[in-house]
Amino acid sequence: MKGAQALVIGGGIAGLLCANMLKNRFAKVTVLERSNYVEPSDSAPATRPEVPQSHCLHMLMGAGAQAFDELVPGWRAELIARGAVAYDAGADVAMRVASGWLPRVETGITLYGASRGLIEGALLAVLREAHNVQIQTVQRVIGLEVSRDGERVCGVRLQSTKGVLQVLNNVDVVVDASGAASRLPRWLARVYGEQHQIARTEIAPGRQYVSSWVRLAPDQTLDWQGLALAPTQGHAGMMMRAENDLWGVVLQTPEDVPLPTDDETFLESVAKLPATELYDTLKRSVPVTRPHLFGRTANRRRHYEQYSFWPDNLFAIGDSVCALDPYAGLGMTAAARGVQLLQGYLDQPDQNMTNTANRFQSQLAKHNQLPWMIATNDWTTAASQTGLADQINSLIRAAPFDPALAIMLLELQHMLRTPETLTNEVVS
Repeated sequence: MKGAQALVIGGGIAGLLCANMLKNRFAKVTVLERSNYVEPSDSAPATRPEVPQSHCLHMLMGAGAQAFDELVPGWRAELIARGAVAYDAGADVAMRVASGWLPRVETGITLYGASRGLIEGALLAVLREAHNVQIQTVQRVIGLEVSRDGERVCGVRLQSTKGVLQVLNNVDVVVDASGAASRLPRWLARVYGEQHQIARTEIAPGRQYVSSWVRLAPDQTLDWQGLALAPTQGHAGMMMRAENDLWGVVLQTPEDVPLPTDDETFLESVAKLPATELYDTLKRSVPVTRPHLFGRTANRRRHYEQYSFWPDNLFAIGDSVCALDPYAGLGMTAAARGVQLLQGYLDQPDQNMTNTANRFQSQLAKHNQLPWMIATNDWTTAASQTGLADQINSLIRAAPFDPALAIMLLELQHMLRTPETLTNEVVS
């Protein structure tokens, strides 16, 4: 769009993906991020205090990696150059579901485990090669500037950490990628009235989690790059290799169980898991960070598609719209697929974008349905297929005993297969 300007609120994973997509479509792209980015560290993953998830291992699922490829060519090479390791989701990961261990079989699904700082650094490195992108950090958006008729967003109001107020105007497209803590509902209420509320859906799984980073002992070797123990009575555990020989560990418990606060109690909690593999590994490993508590988790959706006053050039993506339980590992993938969808809408021949944003939010709500069902394990909302929950459960029970079904289950988990492809004949 010649001479047009795009504004992205939020410079996390979703915002950086969006900016990388927009840079080839707009004359100028501005990213507003509330905190500073961090420099990489060899000793332990660098974290951002304002971003709680920066303390935890991040997993990019198969569908997410494919979306990253389209949105940010060269990101894989940048990620690996910074120390990340790619591995096969089946052959290199020991995964235990309720009915047993999945066979270690080649799937062709490439999985990446990394710290959030590493992934952001790789996306930033590619983005900063563009001369039409400006990244402004330590900037907090406090409101929207809209046209007189209220049909378009003209810009935003900013406040720096020093209290300096600023207005950015003459913006053609605004994207809210500010995450689960997005204040977009509040900004819309100020413009269109408190009586017009944004509908929300929330499913709390009744679980909480704690994470840590470790290194293996010098004489310690493993025959896997990742270990995943499915929840049993609310208890689950995961360990994945990340950059610089670091391993991210995540422990999940019911929300009424005290979370460990030090290395000793962390290991004691791991010992309570139904399988001993994670405990046997961690008791010899060397802790790099103290356990970081996250507390309760929840799956939240904001139904912007139902909001009748939606401006024509405002788009909301990522956790701002659909925030998933982090343990599901689908947040980055869902965000990347949303940016792909937005790319398609912006590339439509209709350049005036009348009703484009509203139609996008409606389609995004449908797009988010699959990751929502996987994260919540609620398949009853799949109107296209009755009895889907029974088919999923049958697949999980049978997968440990059939490599082909194990691949099918992993493809579903990585969002490379839709539930509609499952049949009674396949999983019987």
